[in-house]
Amino acid sequence: MGIKRKAFILLSFLLTLPLFTSCFYFEPIHLGKETTQTPVSEGEEYVEATYGSNYSKDNLNKDTIGLGMGYRYLPSVGESKILVIPIQTSDDKFTQKELKLIQDGFFGTEEETGWESVASYYEKSSYGKLSISGEVTAPMTLNLSTAQLEAKYDSYTTAEKIYTDVILDTVLKGVSGVDFSEYDTNGDGYLDAVWMVYSPTMRSSSQLYWAFTTWSMSRTAVNGYYPCCYAWASVDFFTEKDYSTLLDKTNIADSHTFIHETGHMMGLDDYYSYDYDYDPTTRKGNADTPVGGVDMMDFNIGDHTSYSKFYLGWESPTVINQEYLSANGNTLTLRSHTEYGESFLIPTSTYNGTSYDEYLLVEYYTPTNLNESHPQSRYTNNLACYSKPGVLLYHINATVGKIVPVTNTTVKWDGFVYNKLPSYSSDWGYKYLYTTLYSNTTSMSYHTISDSSTSFYRGRLISLLPATGSKIQGNKTGFATNSVLFQKEGSFSSSSTYSDFVFDDGTRPDFGFKVKSTSSDRCTIEFGVF
Repeated sequence: MGIKRKAFILLSFLLTLPLFTSCFYFEPIHLGKETTQTPVSEGEEYVEATYGSNYSKDNLNKDTIGLGMGYRYLPSVGESKILVIPIQTSDDKFTQKELKLIQDGFFGTEEETGWESVASYYEKSSYGKLSISGEVTAPMTLNLSTAQLEAKYDSYTTAEKIYTDVILDTVLKGVSGVDFSEYDTNGDGYLDAVWMVYSPTMRSSSQLYWAFTTWSMSRTAVNGYYPCCYAWASVDFFTEKDYSTLLDKTNIADSHTFIHETGHMMGLDDYYSYDYDYDPTTRKGNADTPVGGVDMMDFNIGDHTSYSKFYLGWESPTVINQEYLSANGNTLTLRSHTEYGESFLIPTSTYNGTSYDEYLLVEYYTPTNLNESHPQSRYTNNLACYSKPGVLLYHINATVGKIVPVTNTTVKWDGFVYNKLPSYSSDWGYKYLYTTLYSNTTSMSYHTISDSSTSFYRGRLISLLPATGSKIQGNKTGFATNSVLFQKEGSFSSSSTYSDFVFDDGTRPDFGFKVKSTSSDRCTIEFGVF
């Protein structure tokens, strides 16, 4: 779906270039590429990021890095609350059926959604580590028609806000009967997350009529609390036609898009690539698909990957090193990832012990739990989750670099990877920032690595290493199928199809593996020298 990204504060400039992607938060400024910058208005104060009780000022973690870019994420562990505000135009009012779709889609039961609501999905995906609650307010009516709203959005330009920021400020002031303190669960003075669901239907005539997540630049507190993270989507997304046999579209809510966008609220990136020129009509062009489409942060289907859950604090992968293998033997049991949250991590020699590094992740996929419905019910382009169990292997490069200015319009990576951050200061996001160097979209990364191999991607945040030894890339066959799963006797080693594999840092893994056996809920894997 869509993410609206805002850039960060560098030098004396407030870089708030709102850009649409198909989904997320931050649009990097590329070395050597001119960017549009607007100075902070005189007299405006930069609001220094503050820490709640859950934040560490020193170690690598998503909240610290997010704060340095001006992003306060929806907490991904514990109790989180989302305020949902229906937004209607003067000529397009919600029906009672639509309001029920919103309520059920965010906070309903499986029976009320036919699959999952936002709340029930994240309860399951997090293994009970995240509980999302909240409320849907009464509809807020804009003093604008649908056409006027579109025109207002398309023509609105300021240094600090996009027009949905203005809408958010306006409707928050009009909300009654809501204790805003309940929506600041980490105590940082900012609302954790606000969802605005608008009444007009989706359309391609304006960027407004899409689904996106972004971060407000408002400096106006409402009842003592500042808005920050919010998402925007049409009620139409609750009745999508993309999951043809999964849901009864007449009576129940389809929450897939809202689940995906809520993932962005917690800091997850999009796993598909925006460097995409494939034309489905002519079947020509390149469908660059590092993860193959099969993931909630890719094509909105199935469970989250082991990387996402590691990043969000829901699981701690077992690190495969000589010490661990000597103590536990070379042949290990790995249970279903979606059921138990287990995974193995094959590190680089300099692994720092966090999700912010380069490594391989091994998980055992099963078509159960949050993956269960999607093998039978396909997404657009006939995409489905895998229909049988098997081992998935991911290459992760979430290394963190310091981004510094070159000129008033360009920035670059300083050339160093940071395994620990200095103490937070207000210079973060002002004179420089610390952030991940790579995205799944090469043009959005701060560093480019030659990506000529036919077996695997390089310089990506997360990519599959398929059992076939051929990276998922192309036109009509550009999505993952069961063939990417390592089955019995499948191996990742120097004598396999991955004999040429190297990490992005140029080193080779110390360990590879062979799948010894598989069953419905677990497998055994033998690790050895790569």
